[in-house]
Amino acid sequence: MIQKTITQEIEVGGRKILLERGRLAGQAASSVTARYGDTMVLVTVVAAPLKQELDYFPLTVEYVERLYAGGRIKGSRWVKREGRPSDDAILSARLIDRSIRPLFPKDYKKEVQVVVTVLSVDSENDPSVLSIVAASAALATSSIPWDGPVGSLRVGAKNGSHFANPLSPELEFSDLDLVLTAGKDNILMIEAGARQVPEEKILGALEFGQKEAQKIISGIEEFAKKVGIEKEKVAKAEDAEIVSLIDKKF
Repeated sequence: MIQKTITQEIEVGGRKILLERGRLAGQAASSVTARYGDTMVLVTVVAAPLKQELDYFPLTVEYVERLYAGGRIKGSRWVKREGRPSDDAILSARLIDRSIRPLFPKDYKKEVQVVVTVLSVDSENDPSVLSIVAASAALATSSIPWDGPVGSLRVGAKNGSHFANPLSPELEFSDLDLVLTAGKDNILMIEAGARQVPEEKILGALEFGQKEAQKIISGIEEFAKKVGIEKEKVAKAEDAEIVSLIDKKF
């Protein structure tokens, strides 16, 4: 399926994130590549037809790391296939899940899969935070109902100043390593580590991160307008047994 290629640039931390849709994985509900420096990820999202009524929302998030992304070949002489997900890959998938899950409609029960494939990694830009941004963009440009987009970034701090998406070498000297995902009005996910940072400094980092996240949200909203795909409508679920009991009594 040939699709029109649509791009969007978003500046964060003095560097540009390049989003692109329509070049890869045309059979998916949406697929977006995100590039930050020489780090690049591909996110595909797919929703299955509803086959049975479920009492939960079956969302699966996979974060796939391949050795080729870093220009490496598996060290074993005989076994060349990739192994199970690393601990870092599992934690990255959980970061994405925690960032996007709260924004799906309560009554939406179709199975949704979000698969992140790391295509390229440089030594400066972390692919896990970029993957949250790409997942947000992919869901926002799909027909899958989702109350996004969200913006995600890493916040560092040094000498009383905060900075967005510090490079890996800069992060080594930072007093704070905070990953934050925010919507327009609230913060959805936080993961952080710090060196004896006062509480007011943490609050300042959260305020800084939420403000910076708005740039990402605005960029993804503009990206979604360019794509122009309408969202699927979700019918409100009703419990037939409860409705029947109410009808009998009242």
